[in-house]
Amino acid sequence: MRKDDPKKAKITEIVSIVSHQLKTPLAVIKGYLEALISGDCGEINSFQKEYLSDALENVRRTSCFIEDLLDVSKIEEGQFEIKLKPVALEEIIKEILENLSVWIKASNCDIFLKKSKKLPRVLTDPDKIRQVVQNLITNAVTYKTGRGRVEITLEKRGKKVLFICKDNGVGIPKKDFKKVFSKFYRSEEAMELDPSGSGLGLYINKAIVESSEGKIWFSKNRKAGMTFIFSLPIVK
Repeated sequence: MRKDDPKKAKITEIVSIVSHQLKTPLAVIKGYLEALISGDCGEINSFQKEYLSDALENVRRTSCFIEDLLDVSKIEEGQFEIKLKPVALEEIIKEILENLSVWIKASNCDIFLKKSKKLPRVLTDPDKIRQVVQNLITNAVTYKTGRGRVEITLEKRGKKVLFICKDNGVGIPKKDFKKVFSKFYRSEEAMELDPSGSGLGLYINKAIVESSEGKIWFSKNRKAGMTFIFSLPIVK
């Protein structure tokens, strides 16, 4: 964003203020819902639990959207902080897959992880790159067609480590390729499968990877789906 654009700067500032103001009340609502569902406030029946669980899921989605908006504000204001450290990318991926295992199974999807035997550490922000990896994996599972199949590959290539995520999903129309890493971009097929998406994930992913001196790109698979790839520099 151009720093001499007062209109855009004002919009970014408003988004940042509103997002910060919403974080606290949403956290309180989330805490109350979790307490009710767990039975800490008394026994509830299955019908009530179902309604409360739906409410909690929507609060979580809204919280994630607000975090995305805050990240976008920081990116556009030039205040997006990256704390570079040596990171074992494989361990982060395994942790994410373990955390998402129940949801992945319920989504009727199989995930396969392949990697080189000796994989060096990369230089990146562990929390931020976790956000990138989780976004790419959840996208691959969410936008699958039929039974999902996601292949994740980690490989060393020169002075970089590549993360490759190949899916068999709905894919992205060729006419939209230039928009993929733009704010709020979502294909028509993606919106049909998941109307709740924000279209900010890939925009933020690009900022995180490039701030780590890496690159992120994609290609359309021959039969179905997409392959998203990012590279990160190896720790010297």
